[in-house]
Amino acid sequence: MPLRCTRLHDSTAPAPATHELHLVYAERVKSRLAAVCTDGTAVAILLPRGTVMRDGTLLAADDGAVVHVVAAAQAVTRISAPTPLMLLRAVYHLANRHVPACLAAEQVLIEPDPVLERLLQSLGARIEHLQIAFDPEPGAYHGGHSHGDPVHADPAATVGEQLSIEAHRERLAALAAESSERRT
Repeated sequence: MPLRCTRLHDSTAPAPATHELHLVYAERVKSRLAAVCTDGTAVAILLPRGTVMRDGTLLAADDGAVVHVVAAAQAVTRISAPTPLMLLRAVYHLANRHVPACLAAEQVLIEPDPVLERLLQSLGARIEHLQIAFDPEPGAYHGGHSHGDPVHADPAATVGEQLSIEAHRERLAALAAESSERRT
């Protein structure tokens, strides 16, 4: 019988991981997945839709076991450039296409894409193919919704959501104030 993981482990309750699971990025974005831990234990992952397992995520199994998720090595394209401006232009084009990317000061990592690689080379970027772990930026609107739950409290993963919610609150407050002024 496989371990059945239906939620993230509550980070406020310390517990050592009992199993380790290596997954590539395409597997870590799935909310339904059957996999095998490094010790041979089968795992059935049944998480809420939209949950992304980051490198280091801890999954709680129904039997109390804790599964440590590790970003597995996979094919990755490293993008670098002779100048910061050229790299910035490359990042602009990747962001414009909503490409998952791991950002660093002098390089960007993406999953291999021959079409994008040709575009980036035409902008002066250097392309190199590697086999390493890939754990891209969570993105402003990616990584699940936070509702005060410490398990989902990843501020970096929900910056866009936070800004959007705040903008909506400010707009509602402004509309309420306008409505109140009209009534008086």
